[in-house]
Amino acid sequence: MRTKLCNIHIFFMVVMFIATCSYAKVTGQCSNCHTMHNSQNGLSVSKNGPNEELLKDTCIGCHTGTNDGTNNTPYVLSISPPNYGVNGTGTTGNTLAGGNFYWVASSGGGNDRCGHNVQGISPTDATLGLTPPGGSPLSTELTCAGTNGCHGDRSIQDQYKAIYGAHHAHVDSGWQDGSTVAKSYRFLLGIQGMEDPKWEYHPDQYHHNKYYGVDRSTEADVSGTISHLCAECHGYFHHGTGQIAPDIPHGVWLRHPTDFDMNDVKNGTEYQYYNGGTGVDNPYSVISPVATSDTSTTLNTVVYHQSGDAIVMCLSCHRAHGSPYPAILRWNYKAWPGPGGYNGCAVCHTAKN
Repeated sequence: MRTKLCNIHIFFMVVMFIATCSYAKVTGQCSNCHTMHNSQNGLSVSKNGPNEELLKDTCIGCHTGTNDGTNNTPYVLSISPPNYGVNGTGTTGNTLAGGNFYWVASSGGGNDRCGHNVQGISPTDATLGLTPPGGSPLSTELTCAGTNGCHGDRSIQDQYKAIYGAHHAHVDSGWQDGSTVAKSYRFLLGIQGMEDPKWEYHPDQYHHNKYYGVDRSTEADVSGTISHLCAECHGYFHHGTGQIAPDIPHGVWLRHPTDFDMNDVKNGTEYQYYNGGTGVDNPYSVISPVATSDTSTTLNTVVYHQSGDAIVMCLSCHRAHGSPYPAILRWNYKAWPGPGGYNGCAVCHTAKN
């Protein structure tokens, strides 16, 4: 019996050692996230529960809080309005790359135009209902993960089963190739990219996410890009027969291009001066970021260094979760050119400021 107990003890020591020395998202004691019996000193351990997978809290509950640069969990729902600053980058505030659900949440004012209406955060959009702009109706309100969500395996209906095991198997460092949920950018199955370890808390040219994009030459969709993920619900704005002018990339667009490389037309155009540059190694902008086709682990700190490094994407203008601005824009374009407004479009469209 003693030998068996010693073996068990050694096994758990090895497991804890591996967890501590890896770059996995979730480390530490299991009881930090899970509960066995949901009872301690006569009180329930779980919040908003009981919850599936013996979790102490829901997706939303775990990711509600204030980002301060020291938190090990990214908070996407705050109880007070995060500070985005004038240009919407959050370089001095408590925001993250995906934005924040605060403004669309009922507690923050419930403005449907300022975020995705996610189940448990806000009611269904009063105007759009279950139909995302440029897409087909969903079967239920948007969820964090699962069939009607963004994260996890979208072939699985239940959001907890859809993301099962990803937090344990995920590795923060390196390129996420999209081969599994755990190896996908931000647990978005099939999406590639490289993740900033602080989720773009106070981002700059040298500290930001590396988004994957592909320079399309046809109307066909391409898999693996961050814009492809958005297109799963908003496909009308990204691809489809008759949705894009037939002579792209050099012709007239019917709507703003995505998965399009500005390198194709930069010479002699306003795009050449992206973010105040000269057309060669322009500094990367965290105000209006661009994607890249480069899948190396080298961070793209400059733009127009090589072909495929200035790809316009959905997130060049929008945030994923929510923002204080209509259409979930990254900056307050509607108030521009008045006080408090900002024209982030001018980062690319330098002649139109």
